[in-house]
Formats: sequence, structure tokens, C-alpha cells
Amino acid sequence: MKNNVYLKSSFRDIKASLGRFISIILIILMGVLLFVGIKSIGPDLEATGNQFIQQKQLSDLQIISTGGLTQKDRALVKQLKHAHVELGYSFPYLDKANQKDIQVYSLGQKQNRLTPTKGRLPKKSSEIVVDQKLASKKLKLGSTLKINNQQLKRQSYQVVGFVQSPLYIDNDERGVTTIGDGQIDGFAYLPKSAFKTQAYSLMSVRFSDLDKMNAFSTAYQTKLNKKMDQLRPLFANRAQSRKVELQAMANSNIAKNEQKLQNQQTRLTAANTQLKQQLAALTSANQRQSTAGQQLQAQQATLAGQQKQLTAAKQKLTAAKTKNTNLAKPTYLLNDRQTNPGFAEFQSLADRIDAIANIFPVFFFFIAILITFTSMTRMVEEKRKEIGTLKALGYRNSEIAVKYILYAFLAAFTGVVLGVLIGAKLLPVVVFTILKARYIFTDYPLHFYFTPIILATIAALIATLGSSLGTLLRDLREKPAELLVAKAPKVGKRILLERITPLWSRFSFNQKITYRNLFRYKSRMILTILGIAGCTGLMLAGFGLKDSISAPVEKQFSEIMHYDLVVTLNAKTNAAHPNAAQTVLKKSNAVKHTLPVFSKQVTFKKASTTDQNASLFVTSNAKKFAQYVTLKPAGKAPVDLTNQGAVISQHLAELYHINPGDHLTMQLANGKFVRLRVSQIGANYIGHNVYMTAKYYKQVAATSSPANTYLVKTNDHSLEQLTKNLHKVQSVIRTTSVKSQIAQQNKTTASLNSVVLIFIVLSGTLVFVVLYNLTNINISERMRELSTIKVLGFFDNEVTMYIVRENIILTLFGTLFGFGVGNALTWAILKLASSDTIVFPLIIHGSSYVIAGLMTFVFSAIVLIATHFNLKHIDMLAALKAND
Repeated sequence: MKNNVYLKSSFRDIKASLGRFISIILIILMGVLLFVGIKSIGPDLEATGNQFIQQKQLSDLQIISTGGLTQKDRALVKQLKHAHVELGYSFPYLDKANQKDIQVYSLGQKQNRLTPTKGRLPKKSSEIVVDQKLASKKLKLGSTLKINNQQLKRQSYQVVGFVQSPLYIDNDERGVTTIGDGQIDGFAYLPKSAFKTQAYSLMSVRFSDLDKMNAFSTAYQTKLNKKMDQLRPLFANRAQSRKVELQAMANSNIAKNEQKLQNQQTRLTAANTQLKQQLAALTSANQRQSTAGQQLQAQQATLAGQQKQLTAAKQKLTAAKTKNTNLAKPTYLLNDRQTNPGFAEFQSLADRIDAIANIFPVFFFFIAILITFTSMTRMVEEKRKEIGTLKALGYRNSEIAVKYILYAFLAAFTGVVLGVLIGAKLLPVVVFTILKARYIFTDYPLHFYFTPIILATIAALIATLGSSLGTLLRDLREKPAELLVAKAPKVGKRILLERITPLWSRFSFNQKITYRNLFRYKSRMILTILGIAGCTGLMLAGFGLKDSISAPVEKQFSEIMHYDLVVTLNAKTNAAHPNAAQTVLKKSNAVKHTLPVFSKQVTFKKASTTDQNASLFVTSNAKKFAQYVTLKPAGKAPVDLTNQGAVISQHLAELYHINPGDHLTMQLANGKFVRLRVSQIGANYIGHNVYMTAKYYKQVAATSSPANTYLVKTNDHSLEQLTKNLHKVQSVIRTTSVKSQIAQQNKTTASLNSVVLIFIVLSGTLVFVVLYNLTNINISERMRELSTIKVLGFFDNEVTMYIVRENIILTLFGTLFGFGVGNALTWAILKLASSDTIVFPLIIHGSSYVIAGLMTFVFSAIVLIATHFNLKHIDMLAALKAND
């Protein structure tokens, strides 16, 4: 019976201090919500991708070759265990009727399964399905799509469906091509039976032993890289035999054509001989001028024309022989999923969120736990007299502790359960709903991840049960008589400001009380400043992330790169027609200036460091090159290229621990290793770049660097017509618009903004709850003091200002300190969020400081308004006799 009454009193205490109980639950809830929620988003995104990959049987590798692919190539891949291989066809096609660049594929059997969004998949060789992005009034179900390509058996196909392809997970991004304006607008799929060529153009490979692995993990990529390393030497050896096969096929065709030409030559010779005999039979001039004679002469002229055509055909055949003799070995390219449009960006998004989750919610949770710990400690301290009374009545320590343990456990349990449910099941949904418009995923699986849940639960229990038990253990050691007597208030002391007499004498009475009280309760002052600083820092970090995440694009394409278009050429074709692309560029009104450079992809290698790919730029005009690319070491003036070394990007130097004057090994595309001297290190934010003069490149690489790329500065014109004209030039491989690169990067950073917005909103809410809790603790600790000044005649507004003045000062210092905390938090998160290929500079705009500071003061003002009404209803008599 005694225990039942005691337990009932526990619930009465909760009801009596419901505001405090709810605030503790809210703080724990928000801490757990953000910690568990953000920790779940990255893994849930990866789970979404993995589920999609399994459902659609997305290939691990796609292999293409400049010499086509055959069953022999398939047999090579099948040498690897667990390899499943499908051969198919693919080619780019410019649909002039709809003005669209389309990538055409053959339907796979098991891999890369399509998802019909409307209609069905093809059943006949005359049917086609098209990218849902291409649907229009002109291109709809039942309409006809004409594709004129020598690989196909026919030219017209009926559209029977619109689909999504797992090769294109981004709803907008479709990659680049070598036709039209250089950007793929969509894709189409035909049955294999629609193709007539013998050689395949695409090989899809899936490894069954990788099926159960997380496709976004380092372990998966490492294992896939090992398989690719096994395949490369196989295809390197295969290249020579494939060359022989192609030469044999060409020689067979040449021999057939030679035989045809020989037969034609024999027929022409015989016909010509016969005509000569017939003309010779016409002995007189009159006979030769007759109708028969004129007809014979016309036939002779025709035969002469045919002889000229035959001669041209022989010349072409001779050229074909020469070309076949000098045929280069075909190149085999092994592309993993990272090359699929949108796939790398999706993985990058998950990685960035994971990096943010390692710091932001942890610090958020730390602030929440700190305030909870203080609130619970204060609650137990307020019950000293009750604890003393219970001890005097004979209650055991364990019986007394049950009440507070129950209170703490209920608060922690409720906060943790709600936080886990909302964090794991609602917060990711909010993010996924925002991302749904960008990606083709229809299902976003949600999971409970035990590690963050267990960590959050332990931290919440420490903050509630730990603080309660710690205070109880201290109080329960005291005797009942000591507990029944209120603790003596802290003795007032002279503060430092009082010793500065000229300044102290100018303060009013109320100001002096304010400063004395602040330093009298140092622990409360420090706690409040820390709480406010932490919350302000969290908000500023949210704004800082928003500012910094978009900064690499802006800085890369405004401070470093000063061109608008990159035109990439085929070196061999360009050597045959060196002025073709330059002529198009000169004629265009959209072009302002151009600079020819040599550009290639290279690889940097160093023991115990991951290989890094980089773009190499070689120029023969260093002075002019500086107008297109600014090479500026961090915190220094721009530098020029010299013949004494190369300039490499800053992040590349950091990864390899390189300083100016050091050397670095670079591998060229042909496998040759080159040892570079690094003369300077330049700032760079996206990817890795290395720059050098043509003279230095020839010195270290022992080869020339003929221009194969144009850097183009343009006017404010549309580049659509220019790129179309460029792609008509045989030597142009592709054109890359800087605007499209900026748009792609901005899409990736925009996806993170939704997560950052959640941080800001929750941080702002935490500011409000923390300020409310700390203010209530402040008031409850000083109830007698506040009642006393009310009895002495202070008006309600004056009593409120008694607290407000302190809060304003603490909020001001907390906010200023919070700016420093926010900078440190942002820096730490960006350090983790930066990858090998992108660097996020620390950028926090002045407006972010202003908004974060204003939000803190607004929440503080709201709390103080609520406090004013609470102070108006203080029971002065009860407070003053509480210790009697």
C-alpha cells in the first residue's frame, strides 16, 4: 500500500511539472530523431540503389570495342568465375524529324531490365520502345519512329511503349554523344532481331559473386577492380588477334571486290575491242558519220567513262588495302557503373549525407544531452526536502530512488521511442520525397539501423538515469536532518568589474545586480552560453553547408576556368583535316576567342596511395593560356607556366603529400610512366588537373603534343547551332559545354539542400527548447530571490527585466561564441564531405551569420515573453516560506 501511494505521487509529480517533463522528452526526441534519422538516410539511399540493382539486374561492367565484339570476346570474359555475359548492339542516332539525339540499344535478355511506364515491351522486330523523357504529341504510342542506320534491317518502327532504363537512373541526365549537339536527349530499345550486323557493339557483364555486396561500398569496388585487372591483359592480348580477324575480313572483301573489278575490266576490254573492230569495218567517212557509226562512237565514249570509274574504284581499293595494312589494334574499354549517367552523382549524394551524419547530428545530440542532464540534475536537487522526509520516515535508499528512476526512464523511453520512429521512418521519407522527382526509383526501403539506435539510447539513458542516479547517490549519503535544511545560497563576491571603479560607478543599480548575478552563478552562466552557442553553431553550420556545397561550381568556373566550351578532336582525323574544326569556330558569331591545346586523361601513382585520374593540359602559349585558366596557389598571386615543371591541382598535391619542387609519377594513356617535377600547386575544386608547357612535356614524355582540343570563349549566344555544326566535322569527337557541367553540379548540390534545410529547422527548434528549459531552470533556482524583490515593490515588468537583462547578455555571448562553433562544425563536415574529386571550400556568407543570430534572438524573445507571464503568477508566499 505504501509503495502504491509512493508510485502515485510519482505520476502526480509528472503532472505537476508537465512542462519540464515534456521539454525533456522533446529534447531527447529531437536529439535521437536527428541522430538516428540522418544516420539512416545514407544507408537507406544505398539500400534503395542496391534493391534497384538487384531487381533490374544492372550489369557490373559494360565493355565496348572500336573493333566490335564477337563470341571470342565473350569467351574471354567467361573465363572469370561467376561471370554472366550478354552481347548486344548500341549506336547513336540523330532523329532529324524530332530534332533529338537518341542512343539506340538492343533489348537484353536478363540484364538491364526495362520498366515500362506506358505501353509494353517490343514483341516483333518492327516494334520499338522509347525513353519516357521523349514522349510528345509527335512521338506517342502507335506513332512511327524512323531510324536510318546500316546496322538495322529496316527504317521504320512502331512505338509500342515508353520505358525507364536502369542505365539512366537520373530522370534528366542522359550523357554525351558524338552527334548532334553532343548531348543525348533519350534512348530507344529494339529487339535483337532488328539488327543485321554480325559484330556486336556492347557487352554487358554481371558477376553473381558480387550480387549480395553493397554496390556502393569500398569492398565491392575493390573486388570489381580486381576482376577488371584480370580482364585488361586478356583484352590487351585479344586486340592483336581481333586486328588480324578484321584484316582477314577486310582482305576477303577486298579480294571479292578485286575479282569484281577484274571481271568488269575484262568485260570492258572485250567490249572496247569489239567496238574498235566495228568502227574499223566502217571504211568510209560517210559510213562513220551514219547513225550506226554515231551510235558506235557514243558506246565507245560510254565505255571510256566506265573505264574512268573503274580506275577510281581501283584507286579506292588500293587505299583500302593500305588502310587495312596500317589498321590499328582495336581498343577495349571497360566501363563500370560509375560511368552510367547519374550513378556517380547518386553515390556521391549518399556519401555526402553520411559525412554530414558523422558530425552534425552527433553535436546536435551532445547539446540535447547536456541540457537534459542539467534538467534532470536540477529536478532531483529540488526534491532534497522530500528525499530527507522519506529517509526520516524509514524508506530505503532503493525505494526512494525508484520514483526518480521511473521519472527519468519514462522521459528517456518516450523520447527515444518517438525519436527512433520519426527519425528512421519519417525523416528519410521527407528527403526521399524531395529526391523522387530526380531519380527513377519508385521504392525507398526504410530500415532500422541498430548501431545509431543503441548509441542514442545509451546516451539518452546516461543523460536522464545517469544524471538522476548521480545526484541521488550524492544526496542519499547525507543525513535526513541535512537534507531537510535548504542549501545555503552562494555567497556574493566582488567581481572583476567592481575593481574598475570608473566603469562600475557608471552602472545603474539594476545593471550592477545583473553582472553580480551572472558571475555569482558561474556554472549556470557557462551552461547557458554553451547551450546557446551550440544551437547557434548548429544553425550557422546548416547555413554554412548550404553556402559551401554550392561554392565549388562557382569558384571552379568563375575563378579558375574562363572558357565556355571544350571541343575535343580525334588526333588522327584532325591531322588529315587540320583546319576543319577551326574553320567552323571562326565562322560562328557565337565564338569570341579560341585556344588550341593538347589534352589527355592521365593517372597519377604513388605507393600506399590510391591512383588518381587527372586531366592533362599542354600549351605552347603559356601567356595566352593564362587568359583561359588561372593558376593560383592558395593565398598567393597567380603564377605562369614555365619550362621547369608542371602545375598540379591543390587536392592532388594534398593526397600525395607533394610540395613545390617535389616529383610525382604520371602514367600516360599508352601505359608509359613519366616523372614530373612539380613547380607550383594551383587551386582546384572539381576533379584533378595538371598543366605544363609543350617544351616541358616533350622533355619528360619524349614525344610531341599536337593540339587535339580547343578551349573556346563565347559571346552571349546560343551554342546549339555551333555544336551541331562542329559535330558535322569528322575530326570532332565531342563538345562539352561549361554551362551543362555547372547545371549538373548544381543539381547534385541542390539535392543536399533539402537535408541542410532539415538541419536548420531542427536546430532552430532546439534553440527554442533549450532556451525555454534553461530559463525555467534559472527561474526555479531563484524563486525566493524573485519573490523577495516582488515583495520589495518591484513591478512585474521590472521583475521580468531582472531576468531579461541576464538572458540578453548570455544570448549575445552565446551567439558570438556560436559563430566560432558554427565555423568549426562546417569546416569539419566539409573536410569529411570532400572526396578525391571534389573539394568544398569553407564559405559562410554574411547573411548566414545575420539570419542565425536573428533566429537565436527571436527564439530568446519568444521564451522571455512566455517567462514574463510565468513571473506574473509567482506564488510569493509559498516561495518565501518553502524553507521553513
